[in-house]
Amino acid sequence: MSVSATIQSDTHARSALNARLVRIAAVAGIPVEAFFSEPTSVAQAGLIELIRLWDAAPTETVRAEILAGTRAVVAGAADRTR
Repeated sequence: MSVSATIQSDTHARSALNARLVRIAAVAGIPVEAFFSEPTSVAQAGLIELIRLWDAAPTETVRAEILAGTRAVVAGAADRTR
């Protein structure tokens, strides 16, 4: 079921959802449309998978572990490029 089918248009919830999606797309550097079509790159596919995994995390503790692990990987990669 799509978000459009579950949230009526012209509601505060719909506006808040659209605003959040626009912010996520801006941070990721991709157009909002990328969330609704087949990924055009490996990077976009990975981003979408990461968001889905985050959403599938059953608890905030698991999300904190995902975030800590991701930070560690990025920090390690940054150290190796210096």
